Amino acid sequence: MIVSLKKCLFVLTTACLASTVLPAMGHHSTSVVFDSNDEFEVTGTVTDLVWKSPHARLYVDVVTDSGDVEHWDFELPSPNTMMRRGWTRKALQPGETVSVAGYRGRKIPTMGLAKRIADGNGKAMLTGATPDY
Repeated sequence: MIVSLKKCLFVLTTACLASTVLPAMGHHSTSVVFDSNDEFEVTGTVTDLVWKSPHARLYVDVVTDSGDVEHWDFELPSPNTMMRRGWTRKALQPGETVSVAGYRGRKIPTMGLAKRIADGNGKAMLTGATPDY
């Protein structure tokens, strides 16, 4: 059986395309996880900044009006994007006060996509999470 060069090129091209497209399909759309119609802002104390792919994470404890503590989990862009915007692993330290504005998680009310972050002095720290700044 002789296989034509045309068929071999088709199979090779298809395999190459599939190997680049399939990993991208595993990445979620932010609109599936976060509700862009539910913007909010909270102020709290940083408990951790995790510098890990595919997204950095910021954890903040927020004291509610009733005195309870909510443990917030904010998704940030990739560490690479954060570095291009001037962030480092030590940009925020545990114990620092921050204000975070973003979009609330659809299923977890204390999860958010950080849109803007300001330090305790009110200095804006852009996250790069959304294109509207």
